[in-house]
Amino acid sequence: MSRKILMLTLAMALFGLVLNGQAQEGSATALDLADAVIVASPWEIVHVKAADMLQTEVLRLTGVKLEVSREMPKNNVPAIVLGTVDSFPIGTDMIPKQLTVPTKAEGYGIAVCTKRKAPTVFLVGRDNRGALFAAGRLIRLLELKPDSVMLASDVQISTAPKYPMRGHQIGYRNTANSYDAWDVATYEQYLRDMAIFGNNAIELIPDIDPEKVDGPVMKRTVWEMTSDLSKMIGTYGLDVWLWVALDEDIAEPGKEEEALAARRALFRSCKYVDEVMVPGGDPGHTAPELLMPFLEKMAALLKERHPDAGLWVSNQGFEHEQNDFFFKYLAEHDMSWLGGVVYGPWTKMSIEEVRARTPKNIKIRRYPDITHTLRCQYTMPMWDQAFAHTLGREPICPRPKQMTHIHNLFAPTSVGFVSYSDGMHDDFNKAAWDMVGWDPDMPVQQIVHEYGDAFFGDEHADAVAEGLLMLEQNWVGPLAGNKQIAKTLKHWQGIAEACGDAIETNWRLQLYVFRAHYDAYVQQKLEAEMGYEAEAYAALKTAPSAGVAQAIDAAKKALGQADTVPAAPELRKKLEDMGMQLFKTIGFQLSIEPPYLAKGSSRGAVLDYLDASLNDRGWLESQFAEILAMTDKAKQLKQIDTIVNWEDPGPGGFYDNLGVEGKQPHLVYQKTWAEDPGRVESPKEGQRDSDTDKQSWQICAETLYGTPLIMRYEGLDTKAQYVVRATYAGRYRAVMRLVADGKYEVHGAEPQPKPTWPKEYAVPRAATKDGSLELKWELVDRRGCQVAEVWLMKK
Repeated sequence: MSRKILMLTLAMALFGLVLNGQAQEGSATALDLADAVIVASPWEIVHVKAADMLQTEVLRLTGVKLEVSREMPKNNVPAIVLGTVDSFPIGTDMIPKQLTVPTKAEGYGIAVCTKRKAPTVFLVGRDNRGALFAAGRLIRLLELKPDSVMLASDVQISTAPKYPMRGHQIGYRNTANSYDAWDVATYEQYLRDMAIFGNNAIELIPDIDPEKVDGPVMKRTVWEMTSDLSKMIGTYGLDVWLWVALDEDIAEPGKEEEALAARRALFRSCKYVDEVMVPGGDPGHTAPELLMPFLEKMAALLKERHPDAGLWVSNQGFEHEQNDFFFKYLAEHDMSWLGGVVYGPWTKMSIEEVRARTPKNIKIRRYPDITHTLRCQYTMPMWDQAFAHTLGREPICPRPKQMTHIHNLFAPTSVGFVSYSDGMHDDFNKAAWDMVGWDPDMPVQQIVHEYGDAFFGDEHADAVAEGLLMLEQNWVGPLAGNKQIAKTLKHWQGIAEACGDAIETNWRLQLYVFRAHYDAYVQQKLEAEMGYEAEAYAALKTAPSAGVAQAIDAAKKALGQADTVPAAPELRKKLEDMGMQLFKTIGFQLSIEPPYLAKGSSRGAVLDYLDASLNDRGWLESQFAEILAMTDKAKQLKQIDTIVNWEDPGPGGFYDNLGVEGKQPHLVYQKTWAEDPGRVESPKEGQRDSDTDKQSWQICAETLYGTPLIMRYEGLDTKAQYVVRATYAGRYRAVMRLVADGKYEVHGAEPQPKPTWPKEYAVPRAATKDGSLELKWELVDRRGCQVAEVWLMKK
């Protein structure tokens, strides 16, 4: 018995995949389906698409091309019979009695029939989508190896999705790091790849301008591609969503009429539209007082061409008073025209609050950001700064454990999700969300295995599953000294070697091998440059004896080794070669330079950061220039002493680098990451890039939407006078107020200083006389509190 058969039997017993939760008596055998004929209803286009999808995927992974027919083959020829309970190609009397099809929409049953001389597999959907998803599930169940198509004889499944909405945003726009390089055929293949895991909706991002070609990579207008993609998606029976932002200022005379006319033309250009989503912000700045009446008119225009379509709106970016108006409007007006409310990034409240304040008869849809790792809705928690500076916002980011947890934590508040995605770097995350959207109880180990099985074949599925978990683990904890990195690289190198020539064509294999190499490259670069920095600091300490100029010259030479002794040149060359490979196979734009032409450095252009400094070289060299310009030697030595002893808080003092794991012991987390992965009510790390700022200024603790940032100290000297020194730095440029113990103002509303430099404030003795202290930063203006460094020092 093959290893796959044993795994399937165990999985069905453990995970409830066997009908009625019970395995059939007797041991499973392996059925040979290499000569099977796929039988499907020719009069149902979705069935034809499903059969073609099954045929294509089997061919890709095995080299075996299964015949597709409308009629049953001879009794001695294996068959895979595809249909629905109401539209079956050979009559419902052929469906095995033990096969049960759930009554819920999109449900399906899979079972093996033993009545015929040759094995017969039945894929029966409750509806057309159910038939499509049954074909996708069979792809995940088959043991697919070169020249071999096998299936466990006791496979017997009856399943339906837990959540009715499971979709992803695949927008043809320049912002995306790959989608704008695709043609319709590439989109169709990717749609099939997602349908394998139960995806039932695609959200397109059209442009209001019919003539717009968005960026240098596109071959067609956004309007033309949206129209063609709408038609293609609709033939699979899947939902077509349109994401249509309102950028026009409809308060200006005549602008509302123009905006409505443009949208009417857009809706008429698409053959299939099932839902339309209008973000209230990000982008969009229309006050809800104007937005909601406009949307009612827009919904009426939508229904002229697509009478069953719904219009949805998010309250992203709404301020507190605007949210009050929004929810009151929903409660007091006839909202029969509204499809539902969307919870997306930068919504200034939790999804639980949105659900509680939205009338119960109005649906909530999630719009989760599964594509970004920083400056986003679900940041990578405590991500090492070296990764943040190099991999940035859109790296190859499989996050199996985190993504399944995020989905399941908030899933009960909504009818499902259509995720935010700007490229195929998050490919695994899409599949994971689809699988747990169907079955929230599916274990992570099964998720990674089925993904590996579907795209790498059975013989590599176990190794791929382990490798995906290893890539996620690479990002946990400090990068320096992380032994996991080398293990992960070796593991993916082994997979690449085992897959042979597939490395030339399988872009998913290229993705993860690239990421493993990138992680290893950044680690070696970081360790080398931190060594150079340590040498520089050692040189600076000799300034009192060797002389200021001589010490600075030695420090410059130490830091300059990064130019003359590059770290990991072989890994770098590999990354450059694989980057071009990914560009050719899937259009991944890994640089802003030709031929990639990414829209911006934050859009997956990780090749542009191979030379990024991972130490304080830029800041130190700017300090050296200032010191050498001084004419007073004592001031020079004092400034060097400040640099060398930057983190020293003095006797009885404390220093926290608030964005770095292990260096922020006094930072208060109101909730754990597991409780609040979106960090709506607790602090997270804020990252930004700068060539001249200290590394400790480029990362900070931040809170959002009025949540205070809190630090707490115990064991203080009850008789001492304390001073708090703080570095306020971050991209929000927050205006904050600092309060001690909830009642003593340390400083009033104060903007972030420019240029960045720490400032000191006296702490009232009354706040520390009990030996403890709470410091609370309260937001006065801007998006959220941001604090990079804090010293608490005895005066």
